[in-house]
Amino acid sequence: MPDDRAMQSTGPGDAGFDVRSRIVDQFRKPTGVLGTVAGWIMANRSSNVARNHWTVSLLSLPEGAEVLEIGCGPGIGIEAVLQAARSTRITALDHSEQMIAMAARRHAAAIESGCLQLLKTELQNLEKGHLFDAIFSCNVMQFVNDRPNALALVSEHLKVAGVFATTYQPRGQCATAEEGRRWIGQFAEDLCRAEFRDVDVYEKKFGKMPAFCALAAR
Repeated sequence: MPDDRAMQSTGPGDAGFDVRSRIVDQFRKPTGVLGTVAGWIMANRSSNVARNHWTVSLLSLPEGAEVLEIGCGPGIGIEAVLQAARSTRITALDHSEQMIAMAARRHAAAIESGCLQLLKTELQNLEKGHLFDAIFSCNVMQFVNDRPNALALVSEHLKVAGVFATTYQPRGQCATAEEGRRWIGQFAEDLCRAEFRDVDVYEKKFGKMPAFCALAAR
């Protein structure tokens, strides 16, 4: 997600407001030149990298696990999975062609070896019957409008006892840790309503702002 400096603005009267707001909008679906800027920020912001590795660590991946990432961006979460366990196989989705291209350049060797599949698509278009040991996302689910449907799709693609983790870290000049706690608490309730088991919430500080992860099993 964006560097805080990219999100700071005094409002429409600020000469840089339009450019900054357009950059922030790119984090939903990066495109064009500003999409490249957004991808660079996601790939290079230290707290973003650490947040992805933390999220993957909570999955406790076994050797040979099949993993799905929803909204892979430039490929930081993929990197975390590749480092977390041996012989993992990863499918990574993103609806931005630009992010898929960035992730492909970053992980060309993994694609060539057959352990990584990148798909420019969304979860509802994923092949039915393709099941995973673990599914995760980082700063993606806040953009989902139909959360019950999204969680039903996640459940459909998880193996029995498979785990799902989603992490949210508030961003923006006015963001607060309390906002993050409210959001992840509501998400945990939604997981329970969707009949996930062993729902738990974790919090860890990255830079000035904590990240919050909801972890559950099918």
